[in-house]
Amino acid sequence: MRSSVIATIAFSLVVALASPAAAGRIFGDITLDGKTAPEGLKIKVTQPGTTAIADTTVTDKFGSYKLMVKTDGKCTLTVLHEKQALELAVFSNKVATRYDLVLEKKDGKTILRRK
Repeated sequence: MRSSVIATIAFSLVVALASPAAAGRIFGDITLDGKTAPEGLKIKVTQPGTTAIADTTVTDKFGSYKLMVKTDGKCTLTVLHEKQALELAVFSNKVATRYDLVLEKKDGKTILRRK
């Protein structure tokens, strides 16, 4: 009986500690005009269904980024480039999702799209 109580407590601890791992990871690389995006490009993602910021980061020297969102659903990913906030709808899931992005000029405007 004592071993079943210990096993139940151990299982409860594992479940409780594992819940942050259920958060969705959004990651990828960004290119700018066919080249790696510059280091330090600011990126943020909002919580699903709200305008509350879930996470922020900057690109590394390879143009890569990683963000965490604690809940599932449709989010808005925003890249700040040359004082412009470029937005793209993304989805947060329990499984990590890769979003490779492209910043390009089209008709004199900079746009953000998925690769």
